[in-house]
Amino acid sequence: MSDSTPPFLFGSYTLGPAMGDGDMGTVHKAQNVQTQEVVALKVLDKVDTSREGLRGAAVELIEFAASLSHPQLHPISQAVESEDGQLGIVMPMATARSVNRYLVEGKTIPRASAVKVVTQIASALHFLHEQEVAHGSVKPTNVLLDAQGNATLSDLPMTHLRELGLIPKAPSLMQQFYMAPEVVYHASPEPQHDVFSLGVLAYHLFTGRIPFDDPEPLARKKISPEGLPPILVPVFLRAMTPRTRLRYPSIAAFMQDFQGAGNGRIDPETERLFRLSDEPESPDEP
Repeated sequence: MSDSTPPFLFGSYTLGPAMGDGDMGTVHKAQNVQTQEVVALKVLDKVDTSREGLRGAAVELIEFAASLSHPQLHPISQAVESEDGQLGIVMPMATARSVNRYLVEGKTIPRASAVKVVTQIASALHFLHEQEVAHGSVKPTNVLLDAQGNATLSDLPMTHLRELGLIPKAPSLMQQFYMAPEVVYHASPEPQHDVFSLGVLAYHLFTGRIPFDDPEPLARKKISPEGLPPILVPVFLRAMTPRTRLRYPSIAAFMQDFQGAGNGRIDPETERLFRLSDEPESPDEP
């Protein structure tokens, strides 16, 4: 691009180079032309936001997400539109790395650090659920870890934008492993879906591997206890059970057992129902 080419504007932001790619859009470096602030701007370039009535609903949803503030939620600043009508989401520039980078690179996350990450992400999810909002996309690429080992949860509006009829490509393989078996990809997420995904994240961080050998729920076998403290095995089994009536009903219930395991105490019902066996669990009957 020559110096004489005018910058491409999203509201008051000039669009810079792409930094990352997601299900619904591309994240770019951008700069506010008035304040010179450098931000991250996700352009929703993989979905059609031009349908009548849809754009306003999408902007309203993004602005609602921007109003939610919690130390463990990566903040959203605002919705913006480009000169040619594309929709974008402005966020502070993240200095943290996604947990996925550590896992992909095969780096070991110390057990104490894994506990901290799970606890902080659980805090963000508990806050969202108190606002009657589920995240719906808890996975390593959406968990950011800073230099001090503090975790934040990103990408809040994405799952909810799907509900409006913004249909992206099929979920990534990683997301399929993290999705509860009863989830319909374009349906509204529920708190119990986040419980399942947090259980998968905790297991992944503790062992360095995904708990299932197949993304297809009906083909999944019971998780391996290798690398887990024995007292945590029934806790993870309950968090990730396909039987929704037996899964922890809330993040708080899961965390009570997760943290209690550190003191050698979990809910006796969890221990009774989820002793490790060779029998694979089956999803609920319809």
